[in-house]
Amino acid sequence: MNEIGFGALGGILPEIVLLIGGLLILLLDMAQGREQDSGRGFMAVTVIFLIVALVGVVLQLGMDPHTVIAMVDIDPFATFLKILIYTGMILVAIGGGSFMNKHATGRGEFWTLFIFVTLAMSIAVSANNLLLLFLAIEFLSITSYILAGILRENRRSAEAGLKYFLYGSVASAGMLYGMSLLYGASSSIYFTGIAEALAANPDLGALILPAAMLTLVGFGFKASLAPFYQWAPDVYDGAPTPITAYLSTASKAVGFAVMARTLIVALGAYRVDWVPILAGFSILTMTVGNLIALRQTSIKRMLAYSSVAQAGYVLMGLTAVVSSGSGDITLLGMNGLNGLLLYLFAYLFTNIGAFMVVLAVEDTTGSTEIGAFTNLVQRAPGLAWGMFILLLSLTGIPLTGGFVGKFYVFGAAVQHQYFWLVGVALINVGIAAYYYLNLVRAMFFPGKEDVAPVRLAVPVQLQFVVMVCVVVTIWIGLYPPNVLEWVNDASRQLLALMP
Repeated sequence: MNEIGFGALGGILPEIVLLIGGLLILLLDMAQGREQDSGRGFMAVTVIFLIVALVGVVLQLGMDPHTVIAMVDIDPFATFLKILIYTGMILVAIGGGSFMNKHATGRGEFWTLFIFVTLAMSIAVSANNLLLLFLAIEFLSITSYILAGILRENRRSAEAGLKYFLYGSVASAGMLYGMSLLYGASSSIYFTGIAEALAANPDLGALILPAAMLTLVGFGFKASLAPFYQWAPDVYDGAPTPITAYLSTASKAVGFAVMARTLIVALGAYRVDWVPILAGFSILTMTVGNLIALRQTSIKRMLAYSSVAQAGYVLMGLTAVVSSGSGDITLLGMNGLNGLLLYLFAYLFTNIGAFMVVLAVEDTTGSTEIGAFTNLVQRAPGLAWGMFILLLSLTGIPLTGGFVGKFYVFGAAVQHQYFWLVGVALINVGIAAYYYLNLVRAMFFPGKEDVAPVRLAVPVQLQFVVMVCVVVTIWIGLYPPNVLEWVNDASRQLLALMP
């Protein structure tokens, strides 16, 4: 381990910035009092500290890729995920901040928790041992429970927070038990130490399957994999829409990040045991999510089940992962993990943009039912066309970020000859196109019996966030080389640790 000195603190600079920002808002809230609090100042402070933290992560890109500070790794994989998370939280804060200031009673409390949940995600993707990983996931979970139920006067929000807490408690118990099996077998909490102990004593391999299954309960809960997804539709639907936006993107990315680091680094030698499990989860997740989404009339719930289905596609990348020292032939540099990261990058902008459009409709009409989107092209043409492009990306139509992400995870599965997995995924893509295009029909081709509601008044900052998400989605689809080079660098170092 590297000694922690003044220079080494640059490795945890983003986390220090976020901690200071959260404590500052907490102190300002205590000093100011809620009666005089509009929340705009707290929102501005939050965005500033998130941007400063993002700059701090960008500066880490020039650090030694093997830097280890105490219990965290400062590697390209972690920095990629941090940039992804911070960017997503900045977009959510800008686009949904006014909505939360209008509806949340404890605005200082909300923005403090918003920064702290970002801090928890940042720690989780860098953790290189079981202890810090569990603490970071619990920190993330507890703050997310509170944020989901932050609208105390709203019964659906309170219900979402309670359901999230109940499901999360059970998932955390299973994950902790799995981690305890890994520690008991290896006498180490560090991923590299676990890998070395298991390699030195092959007889311990019998513990791998139950330990992997139990830890995947917790990771699958955060990533909303089936059968651990039951919380997602009710929580996504009942929570405030800005919270739903980050739960379906940044928080989900954390679930996949910790799953990848644990399986690749600690259990990489036993890939033959956990790959079939992931393949089964992938098929079940995408199929269940898409089939249930077909029957939804609420766009928010439809996107919730869509988010479950998208997690199944993402998991294909980890199922088909290829070690950097493997003799397997890779197609166009597809190693599985880079496809997973690319998909998460494209999906972040696509889904945040989609939920911001839902937020705009909800804020004006008070509804997220498909009828509220009737003739949206006449009432808010910019939002309608933006949503159209984002839905094309979710479907996986060429020239969008979603297509590039699917191309790389599907390609990684093909090179492993998992043709059955790709076949199921393609069928699910066709199913998903039906309910995505049903929303397009409502927005652009309303029936004679449909009544067009009032014109939308959309805040400038929300329009800005939707525009950014649409532009990035198209940019990834039209010119992906820069992003591909970035995800290749982020995946290469982690895959080098897998036997």
